[in-house]
Amino acid sequence: MTTPSYTGPAAVSSSSRLRRGTARYKTSHIAFGVPGFVVYTGLVLVPLALSLYFSFTDRNLLYGNEKLVGIDNYVTLLTDPTFLKSFGFTTVLTLFTFVAVNVFSLGIALLLDRVGRFFFAIRMVFFIPVSLSGVIVAFIWSTILTDKGLLNTTLDSLGLHALALSWLGTPLTAQASVITVTTWQAMGLCIVVYLAGLQTIPRELLDASRIDGCDWFGSFRHVTWPLLAPSLTINSTLLLINGFKTYDIPVVLTGTGPAGTTSTVATEVIRVGFTLDQAGLASAMAIILLVTVSIMTGIVVLVLQRREVHA
Repeated sequence: MTTPSYTGPAAVSSSSRLRRGTARYKTSHIAFGVPGFVVYTGLVLVPLALSLYFSFTDRNLLYGNEKLVGIDNYVTLLTDPTFLKSFGFTTVLTLFTFVAVNVFSLGIALLLDRVGRFFFAIRMVFFIPVSLSGVIVAFIWSTILTDKGLLNTTLDSLGLHALALSWLGTPLTAQASVITVTTWQAMGLCIVVYLAGLQTIPRELLDASRIDGCDWFGSFRHVTWPLLAPSLTINSTLLLINGFKTYDIPVVLTGTGPAGTTSTVATEVIRVGFTLDQAGLASAMAIILLVTVSIMTGIVVLVLQRREVHA
């Protein structure tokens, strides 16, 4: 025989208070999220929607009466050698930094994964470029890479006159300089992420691998590298996004020259949109860049997350 539940006034009052408390809890959470949603909508969603709309118009910043032109802006860009050249350099820059930064950052993180004040100080030194803006970083490197800069002066003093080149004056060396500086600045944050990943690896697993006969490389291959999968995913995502939106370093370091060889998609968006006053064409560039970054980042994240599961 079942005992009937008590449904007197006290139980009903308690249930009502519980429902009111739950409702207030949900309301407070919604109210807490409203300011962030408003800011995100105003700074991200609305500009994105406007950019998408403008990409199908002949919008000019000096005149407000734009008209729809369909996909003409996209057709123009896909046949424009200037845009294709900037898109090609942006892709090369992104892929090179993607590989180089991951490799060098991981190697440096493995060397710095030690305990001691010296290693702590070295970590801070490597992180300094991250705390500096791209403008400051490019300005510092411009004093090193100019024809009479620190690098060529040092090479001349060592008698290596043949190696003293015009690092910012020829297309190939200017592109290499932009890629090098971008890689140098991006390494600091990736080193920190890899160090954080290394410090989460249980030492018991490394000790067990050595007991099983693994040398340093064997322990790295079978224990360390698989467990660094989340760190690799984070760094790869950040490098892809930051690489495709590179703007300040090529502008300050080379002025996107010589002959526009270091121009990126981001610099072309600014030039076309604000210098040539063709906001519709610039918006189409931005949308193409957004789609490219979304596709490549999505593929990389999907592949690396599968590796995390297998690891």
